[in-house]
Amino acid sequence: FGDAGLVALADAFAHGALPCLQMLNLGGNRIGNAGLTALASACASGALASLTLLGLMHSQIGDVGMASLSEACATGALGNLTNLYLNQNRIGNAGMEAFSTAVTSGALGSLQQLFLQRNLICNIGLMALADACASGALARMKKIGLSGNSIGCAGIEAFSSACPGIRIS
Repeated sequence: FGDAGLVALADAFAHGALPCLQMLNLGGNRIGNAGLTALASACASGALASLTLLGLMHSQIGDVGMASLSEACATGALGNLTNLYLNQNRIGNAGMEAFSTAVTSGALGSLQQLFLQRNLICNIGLMALADACASGALARMKKIGLSGNSIGCAGIEAFSSACPGIRIS
């Protein structure tokens, strides 16, 4: 499938295919930054406004792709999203900082579960998300997956203090 497949699928979404789609699981499809950028563009156009679950795990998404997704989120186009799976990618601190900026805008106020296991996130990236959480932007979030990153005690403590009701796994 890869980036070429997702670019084609995103084009179909942008042209009105499956406007009521609620769950999209693309995990394990070797999606990279180019594919996610195309999907993010379709999302920003409002083509996937009904999504409640987006699965992008087990791929090759890095900071560029995460920034594109974050920009789409910031438009409010994914306001119904409750579950976001980004585990086992290549997302680092820059991607998390972009995502945190989008979250702070209130654009993902329905998000309940965020899975970020096995990425390249360090304390800095998690602290950016903690700041977003402290602003009240993640009031509905119940669970975050962080294992397999390079996050130390300082990052976990900052997040736990800012988001005491969110279970960390």
